[in-house]
Amino acid sequence: MKFNITDSEWKVMKVLWEQSPLSLKEIVASLKEETSWSNTTVRTLIVRLMEKKYIEADKSTGNFKYAPLIAKEVCQKEEAKDFLDRVFEGSMGMFITAFMKKGKLTKKDEEELKKLIEKIEEE
Repeated sequence: MKFNITDSEWKVMKVLWEQSPLSLKEIVASLKEETSWSNTTVRTLIVRLMEKKYIEADKSTGNFKYAPLIAKEVCQKEEAKDFLDRVFEGSMGMFITAFMKKGKLTKKDEEELKKLIEKIEEE
């Protein structure tokens, strides 16, 4: 499954993943610190996400409440795979090497990677 979520849409999705269902007003309020988006801007993003079938609107209360249709983990996994395919030709090794060469991995990150590799090898 290929996702097509823009950076702005991700911000709306993050708010909805943290707490939902939310009204347009509640979403705008949640984004206020991070963005200076108007109600119109957020409404446009909501419409796009609904058209893509990533969120739904509950119209039963009279005041539309929005909620995600797709789990955060599913989107993260697909976005990560897409990034890996586009930038590193699908190679996890190339990806990790790029970070190791720049010294961007902490000791904790290295330990987590080792554990993950060991788990993969066991399976």
